[in-house]
Amino acid sequence: MLNLDDVLQPAPGAVSRKTENELVVVLPEKGKFLVLNDTGAQIWQLSDGGRTLRDIALAMVETWEIEPARAEADVVRLAGQLVERGALVGLEAS
Repeated sequence: MLNLDDVLQPAPGAVSRKTENELVVVLPEKGKFLVLNDTGAQIWQLSDGGRTLRDIALAMVETWEIEPARAEADVVRLAGQLVERGALVGLEAS
């Protein structure tokens, strides 16, 4: 289970392309693709290996003007789904 201190990055080989209203993430090694709305796209784009989920939630608060607790819960939930589907992977603690 993810927590707000986790740092994620795109899975090796994953590529994305932004269209007008969505972000398409292609996982060639798995033969899959995901279509993300604006919220999911922001989480994907900010999961760059340098930010914690807490940092991403703070960015969501600023972008969408939502309550911090809701942003944190949404980020952890959606990031968890992206990890389950193989689009994001966690970084090992050093």
